[in-house]
Amino acid sequence: MRIPRFSAALLPAALTLILVIPGASAPADPVQIKFDSIAPAIIQQRLERVTRKLADRRAALESLFQEVGCQADRLTEQPVPHSKQPNVICTMIGQTASEILVGGHFDSIETGMGAVDDWSGAVLLPSLYQSLDSKPRRHRFVFVGFAGEEAGLHGSGAYVNKLTSDERSSLRAMVNLECLGLSPPKAWASRADPLLLQAYVIIASSLHLEPRGLNVDGVGDDDSHPFLKAKVPVITIHSLTQDTLGILHNPRDNLKAIHPDDYYSAYRLAAAYLAYLDSTLP
Repeated sequence: MRIPRFSAALLPAALTLILVIPGASAPADPVQIKFDSIAPAIIQQRLERVTRKLADRRAALESLFQEVGCQADRLTEQPVPHSKQPNVICTMIGQTASEILVGGHFDSIETGMGAVDDWSGAVLLPSLYQSLDSKPRRHRFVFVGFAGEEAGLHGSGAYVNKLTSDERSSLRAMVNLECLGLSPPKAWASRADPLLLQAYVIIASSLHLEPRGLNVDGVGDDDSHPFLKAKVPVITIHSLTQDTLGILHNPRDNLKAIHPDDYYSAYRLAAAYLAYLDSTLP
């Protein structure tokens, strides 16, 4: 989460809590979602591979992608202006040209370990690839570990700027994973595309999770913004609350801040959500 320095003292008052997201409800019939579930212990082990040095974080992310089968020409790097680290991109081939992009940034600031912000989101990307890749998918899925988010959304901005007009028109959704495991998952409802938000409510309800939202418009920004400006439908899934916001950009941003049960709920929700989008988006 990119937080302007000047607003740090104002952050707790800037959040808008939506206890239950209005305007959508779960369908009467059960939702059929197919993905391979990964055991909680493995999800936790991957989270614990966090390190402070950015080059090591990138290397760990690439190694995890390779371990789950994203190798050779499926795994690429994209240079990012103003960043020593590249974007890390893993592509899952689909049956159509339509694309769903899933992102999280692996960079962090010097204060704290950056386990929450945003290793928690970036390190889920290989697990989500693994969960979805065992079955044929209609959409091409692109999993991107963005660089340079904290310095000014450089990685996501570079990615969007390099898209051709055809690639941009094929992009059906950008799902951003940001700061997970501090509490049960939530959506940034005010920024979310209405159809993506409705799908989020459906899947959360199907998993017996409260479809909660918490808007962070007054707090900072994230990698969904360049896609939003490019008119790509976006949604950010996060876990921030009034009580936990102060952990970001703070020495308390370490593994101890992340609740394993809430983090695993975020993984299950994200995996089910992506599988559902694959079956419902054009």
